[in-house]
Amino acid sequence: MSKPPSLQLLKSGNQNAYKALYDENRDAFLAFARKHRVTEDDAIDIYQEAHIVLYENIVNGKLTKLNSSLKTYVFSIGKYKIYERLRASKKLVLVDNEFQMNQWDEELEYDETTLNNQQKLLKEQLKNLGERCRNILELFYLDGLNIEEIRIKEKYGNANTVKAQKSRCLKQLKTLINSPKS
Repeated sequence: MSKPPSLQLLKSGNQNAYKALYDENRDAFLAFARKHRVTEDDAIDIYQEAHIVLYENIVNGKLTKLNSSLKTYVFSIGKYKIYERLRASKKLVLVDNEFQMNQWDEELEYDETTLNNQQKLLKEQLKNLGERCRNILELFYLDGLNIEEIRIKEKYGNANTVKAQKSRCLKQLKTLINSPKS
């Protein structure tokens, strides 16, 4: 796997850099979109729209510096486009005062200005989880791996162990998020 293109390379107008960025992250984004029950065609459209926004932001000078990776930036754009599409089709219902796992970030290094308060709290509390828990949740929610794929990758004995561990980790994360601040 080659090194991802830099923002500077994209700013120079290098079309090969745009293509490399697009190709390198396409499958991961489609896996992420499937978690939100977006059709394959919609996911592809949204991914393309996210790249168009990236390109326009670079050309218009809106994007001059990143506090995250380009992948994170594109995924952030895509995530909000997914939410817009689901809201438009009334498939997404957000519940006030309840932690929603569908607000999970694709990566944990977002530019702080793009995070809402709930996402900032999630990011903060993820750091308080043990490495094993954080890893399982990232593999499932960020990388889009299913339970069996995680079992193989992490060398668990069976899928039920992974399910139980994931459930305990989610419960622990929810407890951290919902605990009163001291």
